[in-house]
Amino acid sequence: MAWCLQWSVALVIFLVVMAASGYYVFNKTLEGGQLVTVPDIVELPLGDASMLLAEQGLELGKPIPAEHPTIPKDHIITQRPAAGTVVRTGRKVVPTISMGTESLRTPDLVRRSLKDAEQQIRQGRFRVGSVVRVAHKTPRDTVIAQDPPAGHAIHVRGDIHLLVSAGQQTEKAFMPNIRGLDINEAISLVAPLGLRLVPNEVDYPGARVDVVLDQDPPPNALVYQGQIVTYDVKLSGGVDAPNARHQADVRHQMPFDWYDHDVRVDLVDRFGGRETLQTYPRAYDPASRRSRVKGSRITIRNVSYVGQATVEIYIDGELAESYHMRGGLPPVKSSEEANSGPPGDPTIDQP
Repeated sequence: MAWCLQWSVALVIFLVVMAASGYYVFNKTLEGGQLVTVPDIVELPLGDASMLLAEQGLELGKPIPAEHPTIPKDHIITQRPAAGTVVRTGRKVVPTISMGTESLRTPDLVRRSLKDAEQQIRQGRFRVGSVVRVAHKTPRDTVIAQDPPAGHAIHVRGDIHLLVSAGQQTEKAFMPNIRGLDINEAISLVAPLGLRLVPNEVDYPGARVDVVLDQDPPPNALVYQGQIVTYDVKLSGGVDAPNARHQADVRHQMPFDWYDHDVRVDLVDRFGGRETLQTYPRAYDPASRRSRVKGSRITIRNVSYVGQATVEIYIDGELAESYHMRGGLPPVKSSEEANSGPPGDPTIDQP
């Protein structure tokens, strides 16, 4: 009987110790580390993201690779948990990283009409670059050459530049000197020659504003009707330079998982002309399910426009959001314009 009593006492002591240990471990587990907020690492390079997380006492989890049409290779597409989530230090943040942008082969555009060539460029998911006309024996508006040449591999949304025939009957003249003239004077001087003035905005210290600082072709060069003439100008902001070209990056954050939706991004220019910049068809593969999630961003880089334009986001054929761009200013979300204050003082949409 004595040994039974001893074993009973020992068993009770063991259970008490185990219960106390379990309670201690349970409390420590609940206590965890310090509370921190998960930073936004979307679109950052993997190394920068790891350093940013480490500063918050967090770790970078094993990356999940996925294809993406715009985000560069080894940059982060999405993260889990999302930015702004409150977690304990030591938590791993799992990124989905881009495997790089897709490359496509350029089409053969030589001997096609300019209209057909531009249409084929857009349908091939490229962009129409510069169009330069020269006197040539082929009919007017026929493509003589292209850059890059046919069959060359370039990224989606890459520019294809065209050399186009201006015909044989093009009237020629000598390029006047427009250096030192203000923008309106320069436009009036070259207007009778049928030249197209395209500004190149510069920021030379001490340079005069709103006047032509340099020109290409130079004075007295032989020019022809329809030729593009570029000129350097430092703009004050108070004068509009016709045909000034600007670029902007547009970022749209999706409010829901969107792998099972058709998404289209259009650019509408100042004349109402429409161009599809990017399409995202429904996709149910594992990579799409991982990357096209709530909080992920659609990013269209280097959107080129003249004067002003609008980028429109369509989901299943319905307009979901618009971003208005004007004069090189950051894009403004249409849904935020009502709260952006008086006209001319837009609230800048933060990515």
